[in-house]
Amino acid sequence: MALGDEEVISLPFRYVVYSVAALPSSALFLCILCALMLHYDQATTTHCGVDNWLPSVSAAVSTFAPEKYIWRVLVGLHGAPRFVLAFAYRNFLLSSPLQPLQGTGVFRILCQIACFIQVIENVFLLLLTAISSTENHDAHKVCFGVFGASALLYMLLSTWLYSYSGRRRALSSNIGETSYEYKCLAGGVSFLSMLLAAYLYYRHNTYCEPGVYTLFALAEYSIILSNIAFHSTLYYDFHGKSLSIGASSSHNGYQLLPLHGSKNT
Repeated sequence: MALGDEEVISLPFRYVVYSVAALPSSALFLCILCALMLHYDQATTTHCGVDNWLPSVSAAVSTFAPEKYIWRVLVGLHGAPRFVLAFAYRNFLLSSPLQPLQGTGVFRILCQIACFIQVIENVFLLLLTAISSTENHDAHKVCFGVFGASALLYMLLSTWLYSYSGRRRALSSNIGETSYEYKCLAGGVSFLSMLLAAYLYYRHNTYCEPGVYTLFALAEYSIILSNIAFHSTLYYDFHGKSLSIGASSSHNGYQLLPLHGSKNT
């Protein structure tokens, strides 16, 4: 903090990560539970009438009430912190003490691009939440496509930048290596889940076999949970840090202060 700055709020970063991860995962669980308990027949019906035992994500979160309201409120609440985290992670990479000596200009540009991609991912996730498939199927499909593509691209680019920046080696007690391994695992699961979901969706619509749409629903759940798990690796990246808001004597208001070390781990 600069001279004259006064810390108003300081929140251990792990609580920020817990909250951002808990909101969408809780929303998914509650929506699936409500769909199974309140709207089982409607939520599991397929266009060809074959046996199906789980609702797709679209049927669980955007078709019936109160599911669609639970999903919109909880995912909407987690949206604002996700934007803050996008810029915090960009600064985290750029401030690495072990960043490469050559290609610095390209590295900084790629960090900006990764941040932009994550902002796009967040925007289209919120649009995907606000526009249900029953209200506007074409717009919903476009939002899902952009969200899925940007999510995979961000996972790939940010994981590479994490290693290239030196942050993988800069964190103590192998925390950096642990974070890198979990990023690779979550990103790989997400990619494979998307491929599997696309195959199962094609197979269901082509052959209409019993149970295939249930497997497709499980693949969709895996896509969401692996995405949440990937972003939760920030717990390791900002281990021991706090997110602070401070009041500056030179400004009429408040400002977001840099992440700083915390005694709480």
